[in-house]
This record gives sequence, C-alpha cells and structure tokens, in this order.
Amino acid sequence: MQEFEYVIIGGGMAADAAVGGIRRRDKTGEILVASEESFPPYQRPPLSKKLWLDMRLEDVWLGAWQKYAHTQLFLNAEATRIETAARTVTFADGRQAGYQKLLLATGAQARRLPGGAQRAFYVGTMGEHLRLWQAVQKARRVLVAGSGFIGAEMAAALSQKGHEVVWSMLEPAPFAHFLPPGLAQRVTAEYAQHGVILSPGDAIQELQDTGSGVVARLQSGKTLEADLAVVGIGVEPRDGLARASGLKTSSGVVVDEFLRTSDPNIWAAGDVALTHGRAMMHEDHAVTQGRAAGQNMAGAGKPYQHLSFYYSDLYHFGYEAMGECSTAHEVVEDWVIPNEEGVVYYLDQGHVVGVLDWNVWDGMSKAEGLITSGRRFAPDELVGQIRNQEGDS
Repeated sequence: MQEFEYVIIGGGMAADAAVGGIRRRDKTGEILVASEESFPPYQRPPLSKKLWLDMRLEDVWLGAWQKYAHTQLFLNAEATRIETAARTVTFADGRQAGYQKLLLATGAQARRLPGGAQRAFYVGTMGEHLRLWQAVQKARRVLVAGSGFIGAEMAAALSQKGHEVVWSMLEPAPFAHFLPPGLAQRVTAEYAQHGVILSPGDAIQELQDTGSGVVARLQSGKTLEADLAVVGIGVEPRDGLARASGLKTSSGVVVDEFLRTSDPNIWAAGDVALTHGRAMMHEDHAVTQGRAAGQNMAGAGKPYQHLSFYYSDLYHFGYEAMGECSTAHEVVEDWVIPNEEGVVYYLDQGHVVGVLDWNVWDGMSKAEGLITSGRRFAPDELVGQIRNQEGDS
C-alpha cells in the first residue's frame, strides 16, 4: 500500500485546484488524485457550452495535477471505503492508499428520468459528452429536458448546430423566477428564432427508447418523440462515500468554515460540500473552494468566505450572476440597451442580494461589493453602478 501525505478523491475542477492550493504551502508532500473516470481532470462547463461551438477538445484539460512534482493520478479508481481510524482508502480494483489528510471532491451526479432509455444523454462527464457527440451527428430532432443551466445551454447550442430542438420543462416558461419578464420574453424569442419548439409546464414522467429514437411520456398524457434526448433536470451531491464512512452529511457533506468535515483529517470541497448549509454548483465556487481546501489541508487555517459567481452563454447573450437572483425579490433593471445590455439587481428590503450582468463584463467584483456592503439602496442609486468599459460591449 502506498502512503501519501494528501489523498484527493475526485478528478474534477475542485480536485485539480486543491493540488495547486496544497502546493502553495507544501512543495514536496506526496499527493494522490484518485478519479473514477478514464480521463484526467478537465473543465466541466464546456461540456454544455463551448465544446459544441468553437472550443477544441485539447483545450479542456486541467494541469495542476501534472504541473507539480510528487503528485500521482489514479484513473478508473472508484473509492469504495474509507477507514477513518486507519486513514486508508480502498478502491474497487483492490488498490489501497494511506493518507494523512484527505479531500472529498466527488462532485455531483445527474438526476435521471425513469424509463432507462439508452438514447438519453446526461451532460456532466467527458465520457457522456463523447457518447452524445457521436450520436448527435446522425440526429435531426433532439429533445432537451430541463430548464436549468444544462437545458438552456444545450437547447441553444444544438439549435445553433442545425438540429431541430424540442425543449421540455416543468416550469411554465423558460427562465421563470430568474429573469425579469421583459428579458425572459426577449431570450425566449431568440430561441424561437432559432427554431426551438417549447413544451413548458408538463413534466416528463418516463423516457423510453423506440425503434428509431426516444419517446417522452408527459404528465398530461401527451408524448414527445425525437431521435435522442439530452437531459438536464438537476444534480445531486455524491455524498454516499462520506455517509458510509460515518461523516456528517445532509444531501451533501457538512463542512465547517475551514472546509473540514466531522472527521478532523478529512476536508470536502466543490459540488459535494455544503457551504453555509447548502450545496453550490458553479465553476468559480468549485475552483476557489478546492484551492482553499488544499491550502487548509496544508495548514493555512483560513476560513472560506468567497462569494462565487456563475455564468452562461446563450446565442449572442452572455451573462454573469452572483447571489440570490430570483424574481421573488424586488427587481431593479438598469439597461443601456433594453434587454440586450444592462444589469438587473435583486433587492431584499433595500439590500442588494443578487446581481445579474447581462452582456456586461468584468462587473462581478463591483457586484460583490454591493452585496456585501450592508447598505440599503434606493432603486435610482443603483443606476450606472456597473457598466461595460469602453470596447467591452
């Protein structure tokens, strides 16, 4: 059995960032990154964004695990048991590794629809992306299920690639409870201009293969048919290993402000970690928290206080957002070009709790300042707070 100072279970962005975090403080401690995938660490967001449009596959790979000495990578290494007293990890293939400090960066897994359709694809892993990429070359009509990030991005990307897209969702309309009505209508119209057919307000109960494709059976009794389906109906933290190891979990791994679990020798970061009592599943969060966990494993002792942002690209629209962007809050819109370029603020009793920059770039640091200021703002005080710099729009 090999012994390591640090063992990182998971091969995603949080895991790779943790290697860099460790190396900021410990240049020589032996690190093992153990991923159950067949691929080295890679960026996840391009799987539903740029890899479908203009990004080369070779540009998706991450490199911290191979940049630093004294770092090993195990692939196809599914961790099946952690012996916390002995500080050992056992993998499905019989390998074992000893650790002094361990990081759980096991991420999240896609929720699946009943029916077991083989021509249903769940975006989130490189293996599934490659399987979908091959299948979609022969597909004309594609069913996209789910109105979240994955569904919105895949419906846009596939329609841009020339596919006939049917977009099914439980919600009454795309971007419900996220975008203010005028903006939501503008973006929905863009989907229609690209030929996307909407099927809102009707949940898919089952997805089955047919002789030539898939059929979705809806709650209303209606059916939708397509050559294949792309499903993005949310994810669940992969906390089973933590739970089986006796760590405190609650639909995710519970961590303290230093990202330490209920075991003093184990930390958690990324999609699987409960930060301030909830899971956060954004690239910026995974990378920043992974790096912070690595530093703390190496003795930094710094609380994690980062306010993460998230982003998306839909046709010629791009946005960055931070905080609680929900139309349940008071909404203040500040447009340079109505529903094309501007900023949406979400307020709770005058306090800014969320900021959406729509085709506005590099404004997240200012957004964070507004959210964390503790100030109450009148709506007119927010006008002009965040703008594109000349040449950015």
